[in-house]
Amino acid sequence: MIYLAKKELTLKEERLIEVTEEDAHYLFKVRRVGKGEPVFFYHDGVVYETALIGASRKEGTFEVRARHAVAYRGPKVFVVIAAIEWPRLEEAVRNGVEAGAHGFFLFRASRSNLPETALLKKFQRIDQIIESAASQSRRRYLPEMKAMGREVIVRRPGRHIVFHPESGAPATVEQFGGTEDIYLWIGPEGGFGEEDVFFFEKAGASFTLFRTPVLRVENAVTFAVGLARHAIGYVQEVSLPE
Repeated sequence: MIYLAKKELTLKEERLIEVTEEDAHYLFKVRRVGKGEPVFFYHDGVVYETALIGASRKEGTFEVRARHAVAYRGPKVFVVIAAIEWPRLEEAVRNGVEAGAHGFFLFRASRSNLPETALLKKFQRIDQIIESAASQSRRRYLPEMKAMGREVIVRRPGRHIVFHPESGAPATVEQFGGTEDIYLWIGPEGGFGEEDVFFFEKAGASFTLFRTPVLRVENAVTFAVGLARHAIGYVQEVSLPE
């Protein structure tokens, strides 16, 4: 099955989807989609089941054959990640999307070595990575990434779990069960500093640690999200033919 998750979609006359440039190259040059072949597009809570009716080198037109409404039920898992070098942040987000994260928040920890202003300029690239990872893993939910202060994030309703190697409380599947949204706080290289730990304690967040060797941030995101999603279960938002 060819599946594309899109933040923006060109839908004409409520029955035609048009693609250009990168999507056209991927569909026609890489996947070699032929006329009449089914392609599924996800956008804004709907999966569009389509078939190719016209194509050129740089664009294509797909006819909508059916629409499938998507409704995710259950707690959501968010990754709250400290600012790190841009290429590694991209990898962390890609891994998190494929593992099942519902969204990402970016903040500055005391040991972050890249300012938020520099990261904000590259959010368009993050959107492309999220779309690609969601398409590859056939996600029916397109996560978003936002940058904001930790004081704002920690006030969001749900359980805030901080991964800190000195917490003394190894992570377990049972720790992530329940009906509330989950916020997984992941620190930069070197972990959270004393000032960060004091902030989390004051905010009432809980602490845990990985029962593994020390992980890179990118791998920590995968491990944490996978553990949380395993605990709450994977709800198939909509079933589509393979």
